Amino acid sequence: MTETTTLAVTGMTCRDCAHHVEQALTTVSGVSKVRVEYSKGVARIESEVPVAIDTLNAALPNSYRVKSLPAEDALDKATTSSSLLGKALGAFGGSRRARAGSEPLITTSELTCPNCGHISRESMPTDACIYFYDCAGCGALLRPKAGDCCVFCSYGSVPCPPVQANQSCCGTQGSR
Repeated sequence: MTETTTLAVTGMTCRDCAHHVEQALTTVSGVSKVRVEYSKGVARIESEVPVAIDTLNAALPNSYRVKSLPAEDALDKATTSSSLLGKALGAFGGSRRARAGSEPLITTSELTCPNCGHISRESMPTDACIYFYDCAGCGALLRPKAGDCCVFCSYGSVPCPPVQANQSCCGTQGSR
């Protein structure tokens, strides 16, 4: 019997990143199919037997990680992108788009402090990057990791809107 698991993927900054994650996860023993969706920040993994998250993370380049989603988030992430984006953007009374005809930008992100694990849901500006963030859990001043433009790209559940609007930020960097 095939088992399908939906996991959050962190560290992706563009659609090319999703391709890198997908390629790496398909090499894991027991995994039969992988679909990574950059816009949702998730990976759907089909396998014949359960595969440990540590095993999946060991196959990924260091800049990417997968983690479990709470049951209600897994259900939400399994819905169509338009309904998910509608939920994410509903509080803003409309949608902002990267460019005409493209998917709406996601303007809410969950920042996870690497020091204490505190999670805070924050609204992201659509026209700027945030370079510093004070963690409400431990008071640590978060700064972007090397190679990231802002704290949302380093510690957020989705990359910042300026990166979302860019078709590819790592297409010329090769494999991470």
